[in-house]
Amino acid sequence: MANKTKDPLNLFLSDARARAQAHDIDMLVFGNEAADLDSVVSAIGLAWVLRTGQKPCVTLPLIPIKRDDFRLKTESRWVLSQTGVDAENLFFLDDIQPLDRLMSRVREFALVDHNRLTNGFSKYKEKVMRIMDHHEDLKLYPNALRRIEPVGSCATLVGEELIHGSRGEIPRSLAALLLGAILIDTVNLDPEAGRATPRDHEMARHLQPIAGLETDNFYQGIRAAKSDISEMGTRDLLRRDCKTFRFNKVSCTVASVPLALEQWMIRDNGLANGIESYAGEIQADILMTMNTQRTPEFSRGIAVFCKSPVLYTTIFAILTLNLDLEIIPPPQGFNCGDVHFYRQGNLNLSRKKLEPILDRYFSNLEQPY
Repeated sequence: MANKTKDPLNLFLSDARARAQAHDIDMLVFGNEAADLDSVVSAIGLAWVLRTGQKPCVTLPLIPIKRDDFRLKTESRWVLSQTGVDAENLFFLDDIQPLDRLMSRVREFALVDHNRLTNGFSKYKEKVMRIMDHHEDLKLYPNALRRIEPVGSCATLVGEELIHGSRGEIPRSLAALLLGAILIDTVNLDPEAGRATPRDHEMARHLQPIAGLETDNFYQGIRAAKSDISEMGTRDLLRRDCKTFRFNKVSCTVASVPLALEQWMIRDNGLANGIESYAGEIQADILMTMNTQRTPEFSRGIAVFCKSPVLYTTIFAILTLNLDLEIIPPPQGFNCGDVHFYRQGNLNLSRKKLEPILDRYFSNLEQPY
């Protein structure tokens, strides 16, 4: 990869971060709170497009987590290192505090890889003027220019904008970032995974020669980095890739964990207590973990904690209808407490697909609990 100090993408990120401290920002571009690779890359990519497009504006790509928490994003850190992008040039949520100091100088928001504001951003909904996403359209922010389309990766949509809207050559580092996000989101464009669309394939074909990377090796490296949880305890595993949703006044946090529940229960005898404690820490009404294991064969599991029995009855009814649940017998001496552990028979239902199901169900309840 190119020298970091001369790479145009690094120069852009460094300049944007410096400007954020005191100058006005036309467009703040950010992904979802999980800050996964697709969100991080899409924010960087769209910010680059809007800055260099036909109607250039001052943009700032924001990673909406604390800088220290980025250490948990192992796949993003690995891809940045491989593509020559300096993580020190990224702008994180705690680089300016309080948040209002930054928001007072931000004119508009562009949302990528999500289409509903969460946490501290909700009160700024009037600033949402652009949305680029591949999740189900929640039909919020009617004044926003939106591209919400069912592709495998939001990076594919950003790549299309980059090709058609950006002036000049595409930086090699940016092409590599986008390619990496597409590969990990589509399981290396594997038809059997059912995630990649023809547009994802076409974008990967376009980006690969610019990035100068062999796709299979690149994907395997990202996957290995994403699965590296060897030094993470239960609390880190819960917060490394979690999203919080509000469904009819119910706060529901869903953590994605690349570790079979059966293994996790053996690895940490206090897992149930850790889940309950973290739910209290983040004030979640519901905390679920959606666990995956890819070898020797793909499997899913789900752990569920609710702060009230009535709420658990409600969520259990939804999950039973959609996930095909089977109770996981606890290891000897394991105390489940108020956490319920299940194998998931429906292997096609991911967090991305579960969110709109929960939203519709809770929206129809007069009193969730």
